Amino acid sequence: MLTALFCLMSGSVSAYQPEGAPADPHATRPPDGHDGDHAGDDHAGLDHHPHVGEPEGEVKPFDPKDWRLDLSIYSFVVFLLLLAALTKFAWGPIVTALDEREENIRKNIEDAEVARIRAEEMLAAHAAKLDAVQDEVREILAEARRDAEHTKSEILASALKESELTKNRGIEEINRARDQALDELFRTISTQVTDATEHVIGRALNEEDRNRLIDESLAQLSKI
Repeated sequence: MLTALFCLMSGSVSAYQPEGAPADPHATRPPDGHDGDHAGDDHAGLDHHPHVGEPEGEVKPFDPKDWRLDLSIYSFVVFLLLLAALTKFAWGPIVTALDEREENIRKNIEDAEVARIRAEEMLAAHAAKLDAVQDEVREILAEARRDAEHTKSEILASALKESELTKNRGIEEINRARDQALDELFRTISTQVTDATEHVIGRALNEEDRNRLIDESLAQLSKI
């Protein structure tokens, strides 16, 4: 359609010739073989034109302004037709292409926004998980410290208890050894005192005298 309009415009401009322009000399050339006849007719017919050599009418001179005005009007009409053709056949595809491009850009922006929101959500989730892990680590460390303190307390309590038991066992053993030594000492002293007394008095002591003598000796020994 556009090509046809351009061709129409070029053909019309070429075909348009203003009045008074020289015509093609070949257009009025008589056919071959008739030159002599027409020449004779021209000379013979001079009597039928009484005003030979005088102009029959005045020819209007060519005005370039008229030609430019007509060409301007024609160009304006062709421009309007071209604009209408562009509007009908080219404007629609151009608008469609622009709309599609705008839609693609809008879709890309929406996809980018969705991706950004998703990335922010993933980052927030990761940060929450990291905070949870840090809280768990802090809880584990706190529990480990509590366990260490508890173990320390148990170890100290066990050591104190064991030390107390060891001390008590030592005291018991000392007391037992002392009692055994005292018993052995009392028996030895009792025997020696009884023997010495019997040797002094020259007779054997009975059981009652012997017990009384041992009690007196222990009483004196406890005062020392």
